Amino acid sequence: MKNIITLCICFLVVLINAQVTPVSDESEDFINKLDSLGTIDSSAKSQIQYNKGVASMKSKDYKKAIEYFSNSINYNSNFTEAYFNRGTCRFNEGVLDLAKTDFTLVLAKDSSLDLAHYQLAQIYDKEGYIDMALQSYSKAISLDNSNPKYFYKRGVINFQIKQYDKAKQDFSSAIKLKNDYAYAYNDRGSSYLKLEDYEAAIQDFHKAVQYDPKLAFAYNNLGSAYRKSEKYNEAIKAYNQALKVDLKYYLAYNNRGMAKYDKKEYQSAIDDFNKALSIKQDYSLAFNNKASAFIGLEKWEEAVKAADRAIEIDSEFTYAYYNRAIAKEMLRDIEGACSDWIKASEYGLEIARIYFNSTCK
Repeated sequence: MKNIITLCICFLVVLINAQVTPVSDESEDFINKLDSLGTIDSSAKSQIQYNKGVASMKSKDYKKAIEYFSNSINYNSNFTEAYFNRGTCRFNEGVLDLAKTDFTLVLAKDSSLDLAHYQLAQIYDKEGYIDMALQSYSKAISLDNSNPKYFYKRGVINFQIKQYDKAKQDFSSAIKLKNDYAYAYNDRGSSYLKLEDYEAAIQDFHKAVQYDPKLAFAYNNLGSAYRKSEKYNEAIKAYNQALKVDLKYYLAYNNRGMAKYDKKEYQSAIDDFNKALSIKQDYSLAFNNKASAFIGLEKWEEAVKAADRAIEIDSEFTYAYYNRAIAKEMLRDIEGACSDWIKASEYGLEIARIYFNSTCK
């Protein structure tokens, strides 16, 4: 949809003998001057209400904008742009059902409006109707294949439903249209990571932070790609960069701790897990990772305590039961270890079943 939000005031000048304030004036004075134009026919009244709505919309007073667009529609029920902009305001206000109604009405009047399909897709996405979201994003793309945002958003959906090859293709299309699209590089890198193409992932994460050095999560993802490649020093450097951008990024502390764990630097890893937990106290993964590091240090009691906390937070945390079983066995609590191995095996961990069969039977 091209310039649907544009203030179309030209015909007002023809209909009434008055000078209309330029579109660029979004102040309250602009709205007041529209009110001073005098008695005019319904079409002109509709346009004036629409212009007021756009002015309010641009100043992010969405509730007032919705009122003006509704007034505009009352004067002219065929004013497609008014429906569209009211739908956009309702979307921004979180009133998804009414926004969906507006965009559906827009498409009933003109099904070729790609931006309406895109907005409808966003609503379906938020509501969890993934198939309908994909259909609407695809329709928007079929109507305008020059908008990188359309490909990007469809790629995000494909990634969420684990269609990583399709997601990669969508992000590539977005990048082709917008070469400095940092988010698309990051998400394509995540797709490569899922597809176990670690070198390609590393290249994309580097591109993401090249175009937007403030993307802490892209540095974190870069660290994860290096860690998957067993390049632990490079991983730690990437996590350090993430933390330079965001000192409260608990995921980066946890992941840096895991890279240190991989290097058998257990105490330094525990320090990082503790930093993550100082930010997110209910982070069960960090507690479990602490348990693993304490096992590496052969501090069995501390390992049990850390695993206890992980299980208190997440009673179905398979690996926490497994780690606690290992530590309990070393403390000669065979009954407790067997109980935990049974629990872990019930959640599908095969190695726990093997330990149980070899130790507890």
